[in-house]
Amino acid sequence: MNANVTAMSGAEDERATSRVQLDLLSMAEGFFESRILFSLNKLGIFNMLGEDSKSLSSLAGALDAREDTLARLLNAGVALKLLECTGESEYRLNPAWRPVLLESAGDSYLGNWLNLLDYLSSSLTDLDKAAVNGGPTLNYLAAKDKKDIREFTLAMHNYAAFRGKDLIKFLDTSDCKTLLDLGTGPGTYAFHLGMANPELELFLLDLPEVLEVARDVESRYPLKNNITYLPVDVTQEDIPGSYDMVLVSNTLHMLGEEESRKLLKRLFTVVNPGGSLVIQFQYMKDNRLGGRWPTMLDLVQLCITDEGRNHSVGETRAWMEDAGYTDVSFSPMNLLNTNGYLRGYRKA
Repeated sequence: MNANVTAMSGAEDERATSRVQLDLLSMAEGFFESRILFSLNKLGIFNMLGEDSKSLSSLAGALDAREDTLARLLNAGVALKLLECTGESEYRLNPAWRPVLLESAGDSYLGNWLNLLDYLSSSLTDLDKAAVNGGPTLNYLAAKDKKDIREFTLAMHNYAAFRGKDLIKFLDTSDCKTLLDLGTGPGTYAFHLGMANPELELFLLDLPEVLEVARDVESRYPLKNNITYLPVDVTQEDIPGSYDMVLVSNTLHMLGEEESRKLLKRLFTVVNPGGSLVIQFQYMKDNRLGGRWPTMLDLVQLCITDEGRNHSVGETRAWMEDAGYTDVSFSPMNLLNTNGYLRGYRKA
């Protein structure tokens, strides 16, 4: 009897170890799938295919690629069910992925965001060195050409398009006449807030080359708002005007604590009495143990900036209160949205 119990216990231990091995290998091997996805996207395969089937020879011709080596990547895409093989050397995009992988899909498109993740993944290659030496391992802030800036800004649009729809369910602007979206990027959050409140006057502030992309994104939305573009480098120039609400989304993590505190104090002077500052972000837990995406974002900042790091609700609230904002409160959003926001007021 004891021998049987021991044998059963040993078998259970072996199965438990096997499960742990499989879980660990799944985690370690995840880069295989992401590299295949990133490569197909970077080559433009998904949009080349569109809603049709295309031959290997036509795809190779369009890319000036060798057919034999391109076929190996395409077949890997079939193995991941991103692509389908519809005949001998004929491929099409799996219809299930078309709403997010084709540019024609509109706000649900994620192709630019995938390109950004592809780029950021390279920053984590030397994460061990960044953890020991204090980073960065990649000069992310190096001069970029207009194409790079456009790609990054459109990636931010991919990200914000879904979350902008969520933001308008939680952030009430009915008592505001003017909104400054500082570091607006593609302007997506401001445009969604504008569609929800057509009387809200929108002021979009960012670098001139970024605002060029925001103007293109604006044309995608049926906006009735008055919109003013403010081409300002906030690190070097004064912030013009005063506003009922100032929105800062996904920005402070790149600056670090000292520069974030300085910015919040500067913004206090451009918030109208009775107005508010809203800081939208993927906040860390106060004990800095998660969640998943805030932790990943924190490590990316370690690898690409000198001072940047993710921040928690508690410490950001303290920065806001030290800068003079009152009645600071936190609003999480739905379970599918890693964003939340802090809102604080300037006393009337």
